[in-house]
Amino acid sequence: MIPLDRLEKWSARLDECSRQFLNEMEYQEYQSIPDPSKLRQLKAILEKPIARFSSVNEAFFRAKWADVLSAVHPGKRLTLLEVASGDADMIPQTMARARPHSRYITANMNRILTERLREKTKDLPLEIVVIEEDAAKIEHYLPAESVDIIAFQHGVNDVIQAILCDQEGVDTVYSDWMDTLPKMIKILQREVSQNTLEQHAKPAFLSLLERLSRVLKTGGVMVMSHYMFQLDLDWGYPPRLWEDLLPIAREWVKELPGCKEVFFEGFEPHWWIFFQKVQDAERE
Repeated sequence: MIPLDRLEKWSARLDECSRQFLNEMEYQEYQSIPDPSKLRQLKAILEKPIARFSSVNEAFFRAKWADVLSAVHPGKRLTLLEVASGDADMIPQTMARARPHSRYITANMNRILTERLREKTKDLPLEIVVIEEDAAKIEHYLPAESVDIIAFQHGVNDVIQAILCDQEGVDTVYSDWMDTLPKMIKILQREVSQNTLEQHAKPAFLSLLERLSRVLKTGGVMVMSHYMFQLDLDWGYPPRLWEDLLPIAREWVKELPGCKEVFFEGFEPHWWIFFQKVQDAERE
């Protein structure tokens, strides 16, 4: 597997990042971990599918998203729309520390995960807006050109899985996501074996991105990140698809009008995609 990032860089930063991005309870947990164990955990996060969760994970991923915000939108405040957040609070936790008093919006359809996200973020110093609706209908909720960043934090796979489930009549709104995941994986296994993933997922995926881009400011950036979980592989997620999801999505997104791919130092393209909304004359 291509590493998520450089171990040397993050082993030097980890203690500082933990102080900045962890809450008091998380930081106490972090401090209780022996240094050799911290380094082993960090190395595993960067070089293997993620199989455990601890304060080391939180410190790394929150700090990495702080790096995203600095690279993409260096101003003090911003409006960020996250798509398919589930109950993952990585981005709002980061914004609360790196960009307090900014606006965080999430479009998330699964009701159970949404309630968990609300609970995790209820005390953060952010304006938080939760839209319990299909992100393809975002224009009903947000004005055109009103968002600085659109983020898919480990969300591309969820969107593609939801698209395929919708076509199959599998509920992803009111069901428990983890209970539904084995059905999603079986669908993906079939799509890969029959070589039909692009045929069945690409049109709806690009349609979603086109609608989302309407609320993104010109010059704003759509950010996609990915990494692997060992549990999904254990349950039968097609390994090549799981590892190469963003390179596959990149080829699709290149067809999206009005955007161009941009690159930032320190972000491995296998695990990160940045597409900037541009004027037509700026497109390559």
